[in-house]
Amino acid sequence: MAVWMAVAVQILGLFIPCGKCLQRVEQGEMETISVVLESSTQRQTDFVQILDPPKIITDSQRLQISYHCSKSKVFGIEVISNTEDHRKVRLFHKAWKCAKTIATNRKMTVVTKFPQKYLFQPDLLQRNYELLSDTRIRVWMIDEWQWQTAKRHHDAFLRALVKISYVVEYPSPFSRRQRDYEGVCMTWGTRMLLDISQRRIPKCPHENETVDIIKFPAVMTGLPYGIIRTFQPYKDPGLEFRRRSMIHNPRMTLSVWLYVLEYCQRGLCGIVTRMNKNSNYLTPMIFLTRDGRFHIQITQTKSEDVAALTNFHVPLHQWFRFEFTLDSHTWAFTFKYGRNLNQTFETSHRVPGQVSMDDTEGFLVIGGMEGRPAFKGYVGQATYFRNKIVSSTQIPFPDPLHPMFELQLSSREKKCTAFLQWTKERLGIIQIQRQQRELERRSFHFFANIYHQKRIQLTNATCFYHETPVSKNFRVLNSILKRYGHPDISITNMKEIGMKLFRLLQSKIDDDVSCVKKLFPVLKQSACLGDNDAMYLVAVILNNGFLVTADEIQGLAYLMMAALDNHRLSFLAIGNKHKYGLDTVPLDLDQAYMYYKYVADTTREDLENHKETDVLTESIRLTDDINLREQTDEDGDVFHWWIHQAKKAVFAAQQHVARMLFWGSQGLKRNIQSAVEYYKMGIESKDPVAMYDYGILLMRGQGMKKNVSEGLSHIRKAAEQRNPAALNALGWYAMTKDRNYTLAAQYFEESHRRGNPDAASHLGILYLHGYYPNKTADPDTALQYFSYAAARNQFDAGIYLAYLHYKGTPKTERSIKTAVEWARYIAEKNPHLGIVLRSALQAYRYGDTFLAILYYMMAAEAGIEVGTFNLAWLCEENKDGTTSFINKDCQWRNYNLSIHRETQFVDTYALIKMGDYYWFGCEGRRDVTKSVELYGLAASKGDPQGIFNLAHILEEGVRISPQVLQTIGILPSYNKSRFEILHELYSRCRDSPRTEAYIPCTVSLYRIIWTRVWQENEVLIKITGFITVLLMTGYSIYYITSNLRHIPDPNIRDIL
Repeated sequence: MAVWMAVAVQILGLFIPCGKCLQRVEQGEMETISVVLESSTQRQTDFVQILDPPKIITDSQRLQISYHCSKSKVFGIEVISNTEDHRKVRLFHKAWKCAKTIATNRKMTVVTKFPQKYLFQPDLLQRNYELLSDTRIRVWMIDEWQWQTAKRHHDAFLRALVKISYVVEYPSPFSRRQRDYEGVCMTWGTRMLLDISQRRIPKCPHENETVDIIKFPAVMTGLPYGIIRTFQPYKDPGLEFRRRSMIHNPRMTLSVWLYVLEYCQRGLCGIVTRMNKNSNYLTPMIFLTRDGRFHIQITQTKSEDVAALTNFHVPLHQWFRFEFTLDSHTWAFTFKYGRNLNQTFETSHRVPGQVSMDDTEGFLVIGGMEGRPAFKGYVGQATYFRNKIVSSTQIPFPDPLHPMFELQLSSREKKCTAFLQWTKERLGIIQIQRQQRELERRSFHFFANIYHQKRIQLTNATCFYHETPVSKNFRVLNSILKRYGHPDISITNMKEIGMKLFRLLQSKIDDDVSCVKKLFPVLKQSACLGDNDAMYLVAVILNNGFLVTADEIQGLAYLMMAALDNHRLSFLAIGNKHKYGLDTVPLDLDQAYMYYKYVADTTREDLENHKETDVLTESIRLTDDINLREQTDEDGDVFHWWIHQAKKAVFAAQQHVARMLFWGSQGLKRNIQSAVEYYKMGIESKDPVAMYDYGILLMRGQGMKKNVSEGLSHIRKAAEQRNPAALNALGWYAMTKDRNYTLAAQYFEESHRRGNPDAASHLGILYLHGYYPNKTADPDTALQYFSYAAARNQFDAGIYLAYLHYKGTPKTERSIKTAVEWARYIAEKNPHLGIVLRSALQAYRYGDTFLAILYYMMAAEAGIEVGTFNLAWLCEENKDGTTSFINKDCQWRNYNLSIHRETQFVDTYALIKMGDYYWFGCEGRRDVTKSVELYGLAASKGDPQGIFNLAHILEEGVRISPQVLQTIGILPSYNKSRFEILHELYSRCRDSPRTEAYIPCTVSLYRIIWTRVWQENEVLIKITGFITVLLMTGYSIYYITSNLRHIPDPNIRDIL
């Protein structure tokens, strides 16, 4: 082998000058070889190599070195490796002097000897270990005069001209041999623990390098909203070491499925971007342009960002897949598109500067974010391959039954397009018919008669195209087209026709809800015409199977169609499904947040844009008789009583009526003009609250002509009386109009001290953006102010709080769960949801239970707790067998959803019902532990039924955990005795404010008391009872016999 190697090198010497590299992959991988050539003879003079280098290097490994020296030299061998923290370590090194070699090459055998810290497996006594990578065996040869310098600087290999390096593997920590502790004195316990540790190999946690970013189709609306993903460092040291080593030499692959509806309308639209917490962009960034190309931007380490455009224009209205790879300085795209995805386009680009990428820094964003809009369409699936390049052929296609294909987006679009074309043609025909009738009416009878006869001759028992009879399924639409088909109406305004059609259908359903099945095809037509409310109603009907066959995936498709047009309830419904993982939709809090955040951001704007149809979103339970009695309408007795009191100058009544009309509460529709009149009545009393309310209306111009100066005058008068809201309003004006942050902060601080939540929210804004005087930006202080304000129903604070928890702050970790809860809480205040709840409540009050079920079903689909509760309660009542017309389970499903909200929002009735569900094993799901927990939650809210059920369960022999007892406030001292716990529970139940619980709880309390007395004094009671019975019997016998003696004998006559 050595001879052939020498011959090969000698031949190569004719063509290769000094210092060139020879590549070889045999056994150990040879990296470089350099030889010194004698110019006179062109023959090899110096030579060194390892014969049969190993693939894996171990301790006590025998290595055979072959060498040739032209004169006195020093040659050596070393084994080097890299640790996890990028330190180079020398595992083994040795050097020898070499005399001039005259004959053939010499050979030497070396036995390696490694340090003990890298030699043995980890165990009880040696817990620490290091992973080694990039291990190499290097041999070299240098002149003697170089050796001393090289020895001091440990760089002999770098100085050598004759050298070679072999890439080998070093055993992983648990592949190394075990340490022998024979002869070591240790205790028996230590020996046992040591043996256990040597036999047990710790298991690394399962960590994927392939991450599914998007598993279920997501809607992108063209607005600055997207889905954020974060990646954590690997727990496995080997994977983490590999990841960190690639930060400055990044390798990654991204596979994304898209369905684009239109190209970007505003510059660049986000598809996939990365950014840090300061909203600075990171590598990579992928945008969609106005002409449908991809804009790729890469951040270079030491220079400006570089960007490039693809030559490929993405297709519209079809699914396609792209793969993006980043391999150090080069990125590449592969597009798969076409009817069967059989067309491919590839492109690549090289970045001139150094590229760095740490995927654990910042966020990966799918869609838009913070001022950057998303594209309009859908993201079907997205997969991220960390730290590796995966070719397009290696990435499998999704299952044909994947939801993005099951949505049938393309086929539905084609059907809708054909239907819209028919509608336009029909509208045109109706306009022609109108023109003909008008012509006949205005023309002379002579010409009209001629025209009539001509038609008869031409048709000959046939009809013109515009006289074609309309199909039964299109008669309702045709009546709408005839009613609104004026010549001046554009036939392209399909959405307005769809809205008028839906209003007609809604009125029919309100009159008779059982006609839903008959009108369902027409509802689909209205949805196809672009009416979002029709889409939502169709989705609700399909998802629940209300009088039709349930179809969850098609119901979801209609929700997504409505969400594309920013329909609030559809956003809430999709968010709710992702929040809980309902109806084939996977649980995904990041996707849920995107949907909730949009509705939360629009809630304040929707509330301030007054509409007469809007009402305040109020949570009225059908089991709450008191709140039900307070509900009214414009013709209700309660409302007229308040009006009567207000006109009698009762200030409280004036304020109450004004706010009811302004916000649309207690079942009233919003009427801002009437509200202003009652606010005017209030300012005559010089009350600061009334002056503030009226001043705000003047400044905004709501219900009256806008007058900022007069409005400020009223607010200042209220502020002089130290009204907190007025002080906050002056601070807001100073902050937004005058830009006087010092004055604004003073007003906000004083208002906040007086308990105003709006002021706390504004202080949070000042701290967040660094506007607070003499303070730098402080997100954590801002978070505290937002938390205070949001807990007191301040909308803006709730939105900021959700945002900060979603991204995280310097001192607060990112909490997606908290962010989702706050975003949903604000979103559920949207007036669009209030309209549905009001319609449901009115239907119930008027006795139409079936219609109330439909409206509460719409509210429950959006996820609001009171909607799910009331729907479950109505289904439980099941008046007239209405639930038999609903495919899905209605009662238990919605009670279960109701109890999964935050504890403070859950009604105890739902907790008790679900406790019964698990206790009695309804639907075969008996879970005693879960039942105890639910009864405990109800008891902690003071519900006597929950307390009674806990006591009953305890009597049945079920153990109640200390945690449950602590939630209901039973002190640890009561845990000593079962009787004491029962006594405490029944006593609390008896003392409950709810009077209906008094008798059963009192009876149960005395029952356990007498039972306790019997158990503790059974013998004494029996003896006492026996003696008592014996004495009573004896006394009775004595009494009877004594009475018999004194009864006179009728046969004996008194002789006297």
